[in-house]
Amino acid sequence: MAFEYTENMPHDDASDASSDVTELEEIDFPDHFFERDGRLFHSHGTLPYPLPVDGPEQARLNNIHKILRDTVEFHYLGPVPEVLSDPRPRQKRVLDLCTGTGRWPMDMARLFPRVKIYGVDIVPIATRRPERHVQFEIHDITERFRWSNGAMDFIHARNIDLAVTDYPELLREVARLLRPGGLFFSGEIGRYIDFAHGSSFDLARQAPRARSFFQVVNHSLDLRHLVPIADKIPSFIQQSQQFTVPTIQTFHIPVGDWHRNLVMKRVGKMYLTALKDFAESLKPMLREAGISQHEINTLVTGFIEDIEHVPGLVGVYHTAWARKL
Repeated sequence: MAFEYTENMPHDDASDASSDVTELEEIDFPDHFFERDGRLFHSHGTLPYPLPVDGPEQARLNNIHKILRDTVEFHYLGPVPEVLSDPRPRQKRVLDLCTGTGRWPMDMARLFPRVKIYGVDIVPIATRRPERHVQFEIHDITERFRWSNGAMDFIHARNIDLAVTDYPELLREVARLLRPGGLFFSGEIGRYIDFAHGSSFDLARQAPRARSFFQVVNHSLDLRHLVPIADKIPSFIQQSQQFTVPTIQTFHIPVGDWHRNLVMKRVGKMYLTALKDFAESLKPMLREAGISQHEINTLVTGFIEDIEHVPGLVGVYHTAWARKL
């Protein structure tokens, strides 16, 4: 089995580096993956990302892509067409951080066929047959990027909080890469569960096991210095003094099929499945944190029973976008 992928180059220009495309054979897999507890993980020693990167997890990531697209009702928020139609002479460029399976760059490529779109991730799990103006590269987003100052027009950062321990530092690199007037977008699903707007239910009483699950998970992630930041990112953007005042929006993602709207009912069914898969993917990390298998099984079983049977539960998607000053 071979994966065609572009290794991140040390030079600083914005070349598509087409001559540097490499074939990743099975013998190269230890450079990118290792197996533990029957799951496949990235083998980059310094990156704290705790989830597997195997087939089941890739299916979950693809589900999340569809869920967020249908929740916000499109592939992006903010003045993306304006930014990408700027009449400057060079080709416009987009960078997708932690691109995963690469679904977002591929969808955007069909909407903006004249724009060069890069997707970076620590492991080569994106499609091997990208659109001609999409390029996937292997890169740890906690390290400096190869591009020169002002090389990018739009940087997209969705669900990257499990890969970043210092978001303000990442924002400094984002600001370096963006041209003046360029666009930064952040979207993060909060690491908690809640009830929908207008509900009088109390999570501690109505869904205590779902609440407890996220408490335990967040404590385990804290040990990796991965603190919850979904609602803090707008403050990080403002404090950087590199961007305009961010535009903030939050969206509720239903858990299960309780929603009256047919589209959101379908989204809720997908999100219920994604949360179950998320819980399963977290088991190796919870074991690594010193929790016994019996405790993990009890925790996950209780979580799934709550999210399956308590109506009105939602996930919260926090978004913010701002222009580079």
